[in-house]
Amino acid sequence: MGISVSAKAVAVKTARWSAVPVLAVAAFAVAAGPALADSSSARVSADSASVFHGQVTVGGVYECGQRRGTEQLRVTVIGQDRREQVEATRVVNVNCGGSAHGWRLTLGTDRRNEQFTPGLVRVEATLGDSRDRFDRASTTRTLFARGI
Repeated sequence: MGISVSAKAVAVKTARWSAVPVLAVAAFAVAAGPALADSSSARVSADSASVFHGQVTVGGVYECGQRRGTEQLRVTVIGQDRREQVEATRVVNVNCGGSAHGWRLTLGTDRRNEQFTPGLVRVEATLGDSRDRFDRASTTRTLFARGI
């Protein structure tokens, strides 16, 4: 009634490999999530990061959809300095015009005597009207900030 050792090994190997497609689909869903999550026609992305003299520069693309006028773009970057986690947040008004626009911001850390260093940073970008907290587009990406 017992299962042989080789049959168990084949079953474990098969189960392990059968999980790969599921993990690949889950990874795609997580990566595509920010672009697909919002029901509004507004979109925002973050796709570049670099560090120079302790400041981080991040950039991406935003689109306001059918809205006109100005919207707020809020960007938070979380990274590392030599000792601990550092963070910076900046809010700017951006112009909306229906088409996609590029954005680029340079941020210093929120605390004195801390600096961003090259390496992984988490970029959180949110585009929306400050008067309507439900009509927003947002994304969170982990990027490699190269030193320049």
